[in-house]
Amino acid sequence: MRALFVTWAAPGHLFPMVPLAWALTAAGHDVRIAAPPACTDAIVAAGLPAVAVGRPVDLKSAGNREDFKAWYEGTWPAGWATRPELLNDAQARTLRAATTRQTLVADAMLDDLVAFTGTWRPDLVVHDPLSLAGPVIAAVCGVPSLAHGWEVGTVTGTDRDPQSGDQLPEYSRLFEKYGMEPRPATGTLIDPAPPSTSLGDSLPVRRVPVRHVPYNGPGAVPPAPTGPRTAPRIVFTTGVALSRTDTAAVTRALADMLETTRGMDADIVLAVGGGQRALLPPLPDRVEVAEAVPMHLLLAGADAVVHHGGAGTALAAVHCGIPQLVLPRSPIYSETGHRIAASGAGTVLVGDDQHPATAAPALAALLGDGPHRAALTALRAELDALPSPAEVALHIDDLLRIPAAV
Repeated sequence: MRALFVTWAAPGHLFPMVPLAWALTAAGHDVRIAAPPACTDAIVAAGLPAVAVGRPVDLKSAGNREDFKAWYEGTWPAGWATRPELLNDAQARTLRAATTRQTLVADAMLDDLVAFTGTWRPDLVVHDPLSLAGPVIAAVCGVPSLAHGWEVGTVTGTDRDPQSGDQLPEYSRLFEKYGMEPRPATGTLIDPAPPSTSLGDSLPVRRVPVRHVPYNGPGAVPPAPTGPRTAPRIVFTTGVALSRTDTAAVTRALADMLETTRGMDADIVLAVGGGQRALLPPLPDRVEVAEAVPMHLLLAGADAVVHHGGAGTALAAVHCGIPQLVLPRSPIYSETGHRIAASGAGTVLVGDDQHPATAAPALAALLGDGPHRAALTALRAELDALPSPAEVALHIDDLLRIPAAV
């Protein structure tokens, strides 16, 4: 079988799909990963064959800036990612505008995808739920399409109006350009999230469970700490702040982090991406920098993690059996935090509650004994009980014979 994976330019949307792509390859299937050129290095680093498609799209200048105000203002209700009826008018408008941006990315990819699949005919398309070129190219090729969810907090129904539930016209036009009938973007979802983190769907979604296998890029195993442990080890990742080149923003984020642990007897590890160490200001003693270390390797020796709400970090922490404090900076990251908090395996703080005066006692509580310990053990067992990517790959033909939700 030939399996074509489709994602867009954000490597974080590629990473959850990598274990299944590996598993299909190991099972003898022929795999290709198609994405914009900006994602090629991340695909190759995962040991997978990359197909560069499309042209760059300036998303910042696409659409009306006013439509996105709700993304940065107020608090979005927990569960909105799968139940968009919870959104108010301004939030629904923002979600529609975000989908419009993704249709621009898809449109920029599709001509190259059509040309590629004209000679390399896939039998299956697997795509990130925001990669709307995926279901379109599957329709063009006349093959099944499977959305592949993030580790937790996946947004479903990305092709739908959040209030009416109707397919958005700009999504339908992607199909019409090639003479195809529209199909749901997330009719079937390969779902790595433990069932207890799910809040239910308001639109039809057929969920196929798969065990989360941590992956957020390659890297070496960090050296083990020398000497006996005398204090808890806390990993911090500031996520979005450290992806910018604004040194002032990085400094502010670090100042808040250090204030959270002021007076705490703890060893701090600051996880940053490759090339980001140079953005850091001078750091106090007992703060170690880990650059480009795979998160699950770093968390294996930790007692807690504080992060921005990245789905991969969230389930890497569950995989390693450590509690987490989530301090999200946007609605989608808040969804990750809410679902982890709902499972009892961690704490989420949103809005003004992210102040160090509130975050410090929340972190201290996670380092102690409490109900989160039993909840984390249960969630980890639930994760381990899900079928592995290898098992899903073994039964992929049976999976494709079952109709998707419509």
